[in-house]
Amino acid sequence: MKKIILAILLLSSYVSYSQEKTFIREYTYKASEADSKVSCRAIATSELRTELLNELGVYVESNDLLSSNDAKGKFSQDFKEKISTITAGITKFDILDEKWDGQTFWMKASIKVDTTSLKESLKRISEDHRKIRELNDMKQRLDEANQKLAQLSQQLQQEKEENAKAAIAEKYNDQVNILNATNLMYNAKSKYEANDYPGAIEEFNKVVSLDSKFTLAYAYRGHAKERTGNYVSAIDDFSQAIALNPGFDAAYVDRGLARIYSHDYKNAASDFSQAIRISPGYALAYGGRGEALLKMKDYPSALRDFDKAIRLDSTYALAYFGRGIAKQATGQKGACADWNRSAQLGNRQAYEFMKLHCK
Repeated sequence: MKKIILAILLLSSYVSYSQEKTFIREYTYKASEADSKVSCRAIATSELRTELLNELGVYVESNDLLSSNDAKGKFSQDFKEKISTITAGITKFDILDEKWDGQTFWMKASIKVDTTSLKESLKRISEDHRKIRELNDMKQRLDEANQKLAQLSQQLQQEKEENAKAAIAEKYNDQVNILNATNLMYNAKSKYEANDYPGAIEEFNKVVSLDSKFTLAYAYRGHAKERTGNYVSAIDDFSQAIALNPGFDAAYVDRGLARIYSHDYKNAASDFSQAIRISPGYALAYGGRGEALLKMKDYPSALRDFDKAIRLDSTYALAYFGRGIAKQATGQKGACADWNRSAQLGNRQAYEFMKLHCK
């Protein structure tokens, strides 16, 4: 986006404290005719986050913390942009200081990373197709909003007729809301990842108040509500996400799980089936439907779903656990072997089942 930049002070040197690395930059933006303090702050926040993530991307690449093979096929951008997109999911963006004099907006901000776990976190996220898709979607929203703001700003400068100028200004403000909502979404997800679910819900509320069509915000707010035991409201949020994007396979899985927690097993199974229709290779959808079928005591069908889930993902601990239950219920051999495998993959409940049923 074209802007009149008074200064971009690239504080490339970083401050190190034990295992934490902090990158700091400053940014000064001169307001256009269409801008207010709110829009200037949104633009500065977006630009600073991008600059800081790019700087972190250079650090990651120069220290060989993520290879191009690790991210192969996950992104359409060049490798440095791939790294920047991934690191957005593991960094904390902090505004350190800001000033507004009515014409220019100055901001100083930082991002922090834990150097001891950075490489592991990068690899984990690069292998998580859902996280990758979310981060890509958020970056695309920022890029599109910035592009539209640039176009609208230019149109406003060229337009002479007052009513037309007012219409353009309204569209400009709509894009500012989208930009602001996406900036807030990063903060909300950060609270969610830190297990601050009440705080995350408050932030997600702000996101959807600014952009009522932000599908991912409803999905994440649903997750946060689910974590607090508010399954009914969580289902409403997942339903809203599905209404906005009927092809959102993960939202069907999430709603299905919330319905299992609410003991609505039939509709849960229906949600998982829809996710499978959208994404036939979705292991979690088969595992979730298997769980719903277990609850309905349809053990043969549950067994088939768990088999499929394990074929798709051989490390799916809960699928081995559920298959063990289905095998035991149908009198088949192999339940203890499945529970043992589930336990090896980290499912503590499987140990309890082995104590009770296996010798």
